[in-house]
Amino acid sequence: MMDIKKVKFVMQIRQVENTSEDCNLIYNLSNDPLVRANSFNSEPIIYENHVKWFNKVINDSNVLLFLVFEDDDFVGQLRFVRSCEESKECVISLSITPEYRGKHIGRDFMDLGINEMRKSWKKIEIVKAEVKCENEASNKLFTKDGFDLASSVNTYYKKIGGGGYNCRVVFIPLSKTYRQVA
Repeated sequence: MMDIKKVKFVMQIRQVENTSEDCNLIYNLSNDPLVRANSFNSEPIIYENHVKWFNKVINDSNVLLFLVFEDDDFVGQLRFVRSCEESKECVISLSITPEYRGKHIGRDFMDLGINEMRKSWKKIEIVKAEVKCENEASNKLFTKDGFDLASSVNTYYKKIGGGGYNCRVVFIPLSKTYRQVA
């Protein structure tokens, strides 16, 4: 029988830079089939639209966008969005590359991002996550990391030629015994 060792990854994080390389890393990860399937808008992203979004986001003081690496390997991205500079809460979103999925790095990955976010946004006390109900991996990650389920909301929409709904799960720490980042 083979000995199974838990591999510890040493991840480095940095804020996104205004380069085509960073723009392309996020674009390629965002268009990964699993990332698209778990996004509230699951349509493929058009490159020109991504570039416009990227340029807007990197110049927005209410958005922090980070890239995570292990050595030179791209591990994923984390994004934090707050409503204004005075806000005490923000929303986290994250994506991990296919090569690093299933390696049980999600909690370390997320904690690395939250710690980095706190260096820039000292007023943040609550980190929220909005997750599709069917996104089992993310639901499990946030639950195991001490986030509390705040609500489950069905968001209805109608497409021309069809209809449907998305179920959105919102995780938020409701008390100091949970994921308060003060």
